[in-house]
Amino acid sequence: MSSEKVDLSQIRGDWDFHSRYVTNAMEQTLKRANKYWRELKKASRKKGQVPVAGVLMEEFIEACMQTRALTDDYLTLNKCQPTAKKQSKKTAKKTVAGKKAAGKAKKKATKKAGGDK
Repeated sequence: MSSEKVDLSQIRGDWDFHSRYVTNAMEQTLKRANKYWRELKKASRKKGQVPVAGVLMEEFIEACMQTRALTDDYLTLNKCQPTAKKQSKKTAKKTVAGKKAAGKAKKKATKKAGGDK
């Protein structure tokens, strides 16, 4: 985690891009960590143990540390997630009118079919 504060106003403009970027980075890092873990288990001399020293363990630990850093990125994305835009009054009226018309049409269709007796 860096000691500098993140300027959230810089990320808000393209939040979707950053969200996809972090998700892809997390997926790739998890794949790498799982790959190293499988290799560590194969290199085991005793069942239920993995080698705790060596280049492979260092690579595994690095992948785990990167995963932890990416979880911080998700927390940052959560803080700066843009809110849904408010509908204009004109759009909101059209939406309400459309719902009312659909409801009336449904009632007419039900009456014609003999549903309301």
